[in-house]
Amino acid sequence: MKKTEKLKKILCMIIMAAAFVLIFASCAPEVSDISTELVKDDGSMVLLAGNSAVDFYFYYPENWTIHRNDAMIIIQTNDTETLETDVPEGLSGEPLAYITAPNISAQVFSLLEGYATVDDYWDNFAAPSLRQIFQDVEDDASEELTVGGAPAKKYTYTLSLSGMRYKISQVIFFRQRQVYTLTYTATEGKYDTYAGTLDAVAESFVFK
Repeated sequence: MKKTEKLKKILCMIIMAAAFVLIFASCAPEVSDISTELVKDDGSMVLLAGNSAVDFYFYYPENWTIHRNDAMIIIQTNDTETLETDVPEGLSGEPLAYITAPNISAQVFSLLEGYATVDDYWDNFAAPSLRQIFQDVEDDASEELTVGGAPAKKYTYTLSLSGMRYKISQVIFFRQRQVYTLTYTATEGKYDTYAGTLDAVAESFVFK
């Protein structure tokens, strides 16, 4: 499989995993020698997300939970909703129901050669790949950030998946020929409620 096709498959898996995240918490090794919880000035607590499989960690609100903690870290809210998929045209049967919740995933993978900047990567690989995989992808906004000391860009867009409309913000940044992504996924109706958590994760993100 060519690198480009493999990376497209990874990109698809990131969005699919985020959209269809189910309700259970997984156990995995914690980062050693780092505080696993911190109390903020307003009295709220944030918890550590990180493990030995990745070269970073970040903090997340105490009212979120870890859904996955390995080479991909996923945190999610407990504000779940049950959605029904559309029955494909021409087929019979009952719609399939699944549980989804607003969530944030963090992942890193090797950077394809030839992409000098995050905008170059987004414009010429990530965005075209999304449009090939998903329905009705519409760009919303973009914003420049700094994450872990690295220049980053946050792209917000909407797409359709199994008859449901999702709104997604993806923070992308490079380090040592690696692509890092922080992806916040929610249904359109719940996006605004938890969108600030992505900013908090980005601000607390640290390379080991």
